[in-house]
Amino acid sequence: MFNNKQSCIGFSFILEGKIRVYKIGDDGKEITLYRLGRGDNCFNTILCALTDSEEKSFSDVEENAIIALLPMDFSKRYLLDNSSFLKYIFKNLYDKFENVVEGLEKVTFNSIENRLIGYFKERMKENNNSKIIYTTHEKIAADIGSSREVVSRSLKSLEKRGILELGRGKIKIKNWKF
Repeated sequence: MFNNKQSCIGFSFILEGKIRVYKIGDDGKEITLYRLGRGDNCFNTILCALTDSEEKSFSDVEENAIIALLPMDFSKRYLLDNSSFLKYIFKNLYDKFENVVEGLEKVTFNSIENRLIGYFKERMKENNNSKIIYTTHEKIAADIGSSREVVSRSLKSLEKRGILELGRGKIKIKNWKF
């Protein structure tokens, strides 16, 4: 959809799939800002459209996605004068803002272990309560706002306590008593 310093080419609407929007710090570490799913539009492309600014974040497709992309000139000409559309856009913007604030609160106030537990609960919920999570330590770190090394140490500690089992590219939840 976009990458750093690229001007927006259109207004995006997610019809299917899942997209992760993230930033990369000066140290090269990623932090997930929010995820987009069916029915969402991207906060960053809206800002780009309204302010004619360059994009300052990145996106990755996590699940095969179908995206409707409306050219900016069309969007500005027809959609931004429609009050129903603007209500939809601002509601969506507010939801993304809440996600970012929630993530910031987790990083600020929760221990790494609590952030990991919350992460696994969320992934299990998204995957029909499957106790196998396919991911990497690096992806988890980006999603919970930590470093890969800290996540790896904490996961190893949880494994030693019999709570989970680590595998290559996957984590199996064994003893879920949280």
